[in-house]
Amino acid sequence: MSESRSERRGFFRTIGAGITTLRRFLTNFAFVLVLVAIFIVVLRSSDADLVVPNGAALLVRLDGPVMEAASDPDPLAILLIDEDAPRPILLRDIVSSLRSAAEDDRISSAVLDVNGFPGASPATLRAIGDALDAFADSGKPIYAGADALGQSQYLLASHATELYLNPEGQVLLQGFSSETAYFASALEKLKVNVHVFRVGEYKSAVEPFIRDDMSEPAREAARVLMDGLWAEYRDRIATNRALPEGALDGLIDDMPARLRSVEGDFARLALETGLVDELLTRDAYRARLRDAIGSDDDDGFLAIGLREYAGVARQGEQIALMEAKRKVAVVVAEGMITGGREADTIGELTATTIRNARRDDDVAAIVLRVNSPGGSAFFSEVVRKELELAQLQGKPVVASFGGVAASGGYWISATADRIFAEPDTITGSIGIFGILATFEDSAAALGVNGDGVGTHRLASAGNPLEPINPAFADLLQQSVENGYERFLDIVARGRDMAPEAVDEVGQGRVWSGRTAYELGLVDELGGIDAAARAAAVAAGVEDWQMVYVEPERSARDLFIEQLLASSMGAWAEGAIAGPTADALREIRVMTTAPIRVLSRLQDPGHVYAMCATCPGLLF
Repeated sequence: MSESRSERRGFFRTIGAGITTLRRFLTNFAFVLVLVAIFIVVLRSSDADLVVPNGAALLVRLDGPVMEAASDPDPLAILLIDEDAPRPILLRDIVSSLRSAAEDDRISSAVLDVNGFPGASPATLRAIGDALDAFADSGKPIYAGADALGQSQYLLASHATELYLNPEGQVLLQGFSSETAYFASALEKLKVNVHVFRVGEYKSAVEPFIRDDMSEPAREAARVLMDGLWAEYRDRIATNRALPEGALDGLIDDMPARLRSVEGDFARLALETGLVDELLTRDAYRARLRDAIGSDDDDGFLAIGLREYAGVARQGEQIALMEAKRKVAVVVAEGMITGGREADTIGELTATTIRNARRDDDVAAIVLRVNSPGGSAFFSEVVRKELELAQLQGKPVVASFGGVAASGGYWISATADRIFAEPDTITGSIGIFGILATFEDSAAALGVNGDGVGTHRLASAGNPLEPINPAFADLLQQSVENGYERFLDIVARGRDMAPEAVDEVGQGRVWSGRTAYELGLVDELGGIDAAARAAAVAAGVEDWQMVYVEPERSARDLFIEQLLASSMGAWAEGAIAGPTADALREIRVMTTAPIRVLSRLQDPGHVYAMCATCPGLLF
């Protein structure tokens, strides 16, 4: 009997092993087939010639966040087969595509679609708006139609030569605000002790951890900044839509009464106040585009998408680059300043890219394009030092500020030969802070206590289960004060100012680009093209071409990027869609974003030059 059972067990083990082997074979075989399919799609897409239909419109659909540099592919997006997740759009692709399309006889017009646009910093909106204006100046019309327009969306749409709104839609303009969540009471209830070390009356990055409201110096600084940024926004709208002076402020202040006068109809209010040209339903708008541009085979209007047409613009840039004798290298510094090598942070990878550019004999000058709130003080100096070495080598360095160039973002740029900023760039925040949390009270409430011995009074410093060591706290405060003095000296040397003068406009205070220009923290107002021209003049070269110097990326990153861009939508369609996909996306953002930010606070001395409360940050 036992032998029979043993035989049966052996038989089933054999079957089980066979099934396991077959399952592994089929899984691996399927994986190989997927890889082959991916490579075929990639090869086909790269080999196919892009055809631009004659008379087509350039469809500028801004359906994702606008970035200065490409970010690393999100592995979680691959695991979740998240084909609906917004794909970043490079600012330079938008600008160069509009510039090329303006001179392309095959392109008749542009159609601006901002219905899915998540918004951007004021300076980024300005750069796109300037490109739209240049396109319109070529004599080609820009059509924009929307279901609803918030402030970022409306600013871009206002650059259109013809602006339409859905009769059921709205234009909602509210003004600018600076809002921050404060956690002091919550941390007190959790018995978490937060110890702050800072220099600068206006260095408010740490306030959310030690207060329940905004301090008066922070309120004063935020008010000046918001008023300045709003003035830039309001004046631009007024110019684009030919509105009387004060019309926009009056509309917002009197919004309830004005809306009541049109029986609560937001679309009619937008039409009567001149914010839009006409009210059109979706089908009427499509018909208007078909009449103006022409129809395609699917009864839509004749168009080529921005992401596709960007390839045409890049080809033109490559031809110009091959014909040019020298290069002005653009190094993008976007994101937090950390010790990591992620594509969407500033640190070792940025320093290496600068080093490669200064060692390239064809590079005549370097433009540092900054979009950063700062971060690690140590790695801010690592990046700045690489730029200084390029200057000592005889290559001029010009800094070009994008949406945000504050604190560490200003530190890395301070000794550039010239600094350019947009009028609505957020900059300054010259200050330093350190922060350390201890959990001795939280742990004690749970019955956990720390105790032990050490050879010196600093031996257990930094233990989160013990109260902060006074000697260690003294060391951190001295380090922060020393860091601030170094920050002042670097800015003073780079801006040709006395350290005392820098301190007067420093203290952690944040400024608009226009105010920073008036204070001497910025040399000129202008975008990256103006910065590149200044760099070429400083280098003494006439035959040159601007080229973006990309960080060296691993084969794995490039493969994942191609996977997401070329084939995810083709074979994953319908796998996870609808509310499930939306919920998974929200969960991923909510759970990973705070962890990602905290994990990037990697300064060796725990000292940070960061404007954590600057508006428009891209964490």
